[in-house]
Amino acid sequence: MKKFFAGMLVLLFAFFVFRPDFADAASTAIDGRAGKVSVYLSTKDQGIYKFEVKRGNQVRHYDVFKGKNQFNLTFGNGDYTFTLYRSGDGKRYNIQSRREESVRLSHSTAPYLHSTQNVSIDSATVKLAKTLSRSSYSSTQQALVTSRHLNKTISYDYKKLTKLSTTYLPNNTNTLKMKRGICYDFASLNAALLRKQGIPTRLVMGTAKGVDGYHAWNEVYVDKKWRILDVTRDVTEKRATAFRTASDYRADTIY
Repeated sequence: MKKFFAGMLVLLFAFFVFRPDFADAASTAIDGRAGKVSVYLSTKDQGIYKFEVKRGNQVRHYDVFKGKNQFNLTFGNGDYTFTLYRSGDGKRYNIQSRREESVRLSHSTAPYLHSTQNVSIDSATVKLAKTLSRSSYSSTQQALVTSRHLNKTISYDYKKLTKLSTTYLPNNTNTLKMKRGICYDFASLNAALLRKQGIPTRLVMGTAKGVDGYHAWNEVYVDKKWRILDVTRDVTEKRATAFRTASDYRADTIY
């Protein structure tokens, strides 16, 4: 687990940047109120693409694939720079496009309510989220009911980590179908379900007391504060899902 996530969190690409080539730039759409950005690559956009989101000294890099790629803006309000890079060989990257935007979120939790590259709200999660939703539940009750459902129905896959690349992204439909996954899968699926139910939810990576190596879990915004849910540990420790003690967790990256 530690080796896999360590590979993900190092600088995602080291490269030489050459002069911009704007003629072949893919499309980028930014919603500063919702805290999200979309990058679309068509089949005509050849090469390897990376996307950089930067605000001040805070920066994050993403792999970009064919079709629509969605990312959330987790650095809060301020002036952002968005840069799309392209490479023909995976080593040298040209700047395809660069734009600056001022982000003013409708609410600080806004970035954690929509589908993103690693928290995909696909058709399977939409269906399950609707099945588990109850209008009579408070947000706290809904978060626990949904997370407990995963605890009861999804098993931890101890062999999966040995087969993954550092560019792995969870597939929530596949996790529901196979009924097993690693901590990244649990955190992604739970976040997708809760976001669809209108509960702001973060996918968090870092370290946790009692966990050997790198880990992934969720933070949910209920009762006007962020609280921790860790379905993976609930499953492996065979315990009922409940909110965890914040001091036991150290976040490195938040999505």
